[in-house]
Amino acid sequence: MFQNPAQCPIHAFPGCNTISRGPLLDKSLTTLAKNIYQSPAAFAGSELSHLPIHLKELLLGYIATHRRIGVTIGELQTLLIESNDNEDIPARIVTSIRHLDLSHSIGSSISCDELSNSFAFTSLTHLCLAKPGPEISWSSLLTFVQHLPDLTHLSLAYWPIAGTISPEGSSRLKNMKSISTLSRSLTKMQYLDLEGCWDWIPVLVSDDVDWVGDWKNVECLNLSQGPMPIGVSLEGGTETDKWIDHEVKARQIGDVIDLWRKIGKLDVRPIKVEHGWSPDNFMIKFLVDRAHERSQFGIRTHLPGTVENRTGRLLETDL
Repeated sequence: MFQNPAQCPIHAFPGCNTISRGPLLDKSLTTLAKNIYQSPAAFAGSELSHLPIHLKELLLGYIATHRRIGVTIGELQTLLIESNDNEDIPARIVTSIRHLDLSHSIGSSISCDELSNSFAFTSLTHLCLAKPGPEISWSSLLTFVQHLPDLTHLSLAYWPIAGTISPEGSSRLKNMKSISTLSRSLTKMQYLDLEGCWDWIPVLVSDDVDWVGDWKNVECLNLSQGPMPIGVSLEGGTETDKWIDHEVKARQIGDVIDLWRKIGKLDVRPIKVEHGWSPDNFMIKFLVDRAHERSQFGIRTHLPGTVENRTGRLLETDL
């Protein structure tokens, strides 16, 4: 199904697709993306491979965002091939695309293994894999990103916990190892989007993730819960309390990362944690600030044991 563009705007990714998009270009790209969905055969024989790189990036973003299954491997091959002088698509396409939006695609219409086997991304810096389908593989993702040493911006928004959800300890351990491997592979990372990943983001402050070395360049971390529940209010309640508790945990994760960096005496900026709501929202800011003050770095009671132990040691250090 092709979705209404007004209901699913292009994924907001810092530094990605920054060219001005007026109403004419927006309408043209929306129409083209819709036609590609409705007539894939016509798309396969088109001249779209000759589009400038920045328009290819935009078009892929429109296809990925406006269609529930995202971009297919065939569409990606046809669009990213640098020249279609030969009718046969090469076994591995070398592409200089810099920004790649595959929202809704991974685990639905394309896999990380297919990306690894079909493309050589020589210049990729921004990669959006948000909102994956049910058939995702963390091991395939980790293999794929090993070929992307220059990646600076990555979205894994709404990726589920690695492995099965039971037993809990096993799943947490898998995610610790996965994020650790991710950090060692992507040492140029500056922006990490983990919106909607609340099942496993506490592993970000485990011993396995090095914010002082491998990820010292990460300046922004998106830990938004996603759309704010309608019931959040000053009066409190179950939904409000749960939502506020998660907001406090997100702030505490930022506190701990900054603390580790101070202990490491790194001359780096404090990490910015994005929450998905404006600090100008007085009601929300008041609720979160009050809960955060009451917690007194209560991260030791909120996060897993390995995190608790290390955080406890760090918090006892005289800065």
